[in-house]
Amino acid sequence: MNVRESSLIAYDTLKTADLGRQEKQVLAGVALLIRTGQHTDGWVSRRQIAQLTGLETSTVAARTNSLIAAHRLVESEELTPCPVTGRNVHKVGLPASGGRAAA
Repeated sequence: MNVRESSLIAYDTLKTADLGRQEKQVLAGVALLIRTGQHTDGWVSRRQIAQLTGLETSTVAARTNSLIAAHRLVESEELTPCPVTGRNVHKVGLPASGGRAAA
């Protein structure tokens, strides 16, 4: 998947009127982190999103969970190190056809 396709997926994900302000912030944060290359194979950590958006990590966690339930984000099955904390975490990404993160 190239940058154009990733951007189109991000745009389609963001143009949703049924999301709250913080959910939109989280989605925009994920899209920006991916677009600017601050990701690992299309995955970003909740702490990265919190740093970028200025939202509390607990708020980001709650919003990502609701976005995962709504199929607006996908969560990695593998634990990988968070670039911020170094702890092993499940990262999130934008959904792509096939259920993997769109890189």
